[in-house]
Amino acid sequence: MFWTKKKKRIEKIELTENGFQVHYDDKITQFQWSEIEKLTGFKVDRLTTDNICLKIESKTKTVYATEEFQGWRNFIDKMINEFPQVDKIWEGIIAKPAFKRNETELYNRNKNVG
Repeated sequence: MFWTKKKKRIEKIELTENGFQVHYDDKITQFQWSEIEKLTGFKVDRLTTDNICLKIESKTKTVYATEEFQGWRNFIDKMINEFPQVDKIWEGIIAKPAFKRNETELYNRNKNVG
């Protein structure tokens, strides 16, 4: 019997000069900080653990990133600097209670405009 070796999935988020790019397998989606319309944090139940996730939206594209993505911590630190409206401890807030989605809008350009 022949077994095919699964290709390792690429999951990475990296900072660029004026924004960031999300790598998911062979797809790379680029964003400028200025084009972000909405950020939504949530948690996914993985049976024995939960996974903190972020939905990133602009007018023309939407991507998802998780705490398991390479570069997550650098990205989150920069995101909080770029969007001071985002609660610095949003990940901890979403983490409890366990096994609930806890979807939370972290930033919305239309709501955060004076």
